[in-house]
Amino acid sequence: MLLVGILSALGLLILALKAGGRKAIGHDIFVDVLITVTLMVCFYGTFSGMTAAMIGGLTASLVLFVMKKTMPHEKLTIVKESKVIMSNPVEIKIPTVKTKWQTVEPDWRS
Repeated sequence: MLLVGILSALGLLILALKAGGRKAIGHDIFVDVLITVTLMVCFYGTFSGMTAAMIGGLTASLVLFVMKKTMPHEKLTIVKESKVIMSNPVEIKIPTVKTKWQTVEPDWRS
C-alpha cells in the first residue's frame, strides 16, 4: 500500500514535470492538489486504496516542496503596460494587461 502510493505519486509527478517543467514547480499547490485528486479517483473504493492515495499525495507534496526550495522555477505574473494608439496630434495611451512567465530563483540561493 505504501509502495503503491509512492510509486503512483512519483509517476504522476514525472508526467507533470515532463509536461510543464519549471512551470509545474512554480505552481506547486495546483499540481499537488491535481495529483492528490487524481490518485483519490483512481484508488476509490477501498480503505487501502484511499490510504495509498493520501500517501501518494503526501509524497508529491514533499517532492514539490523540496524542488521549489532548491531549483529555479517559473511563475506566471501579470504585467501592466500602456499602449499608444494615436500619437498625432495628441498621444493617447491605453492601459493593457499582459501575462509573462518570470524565472524565480530559490530562497537558499539569495
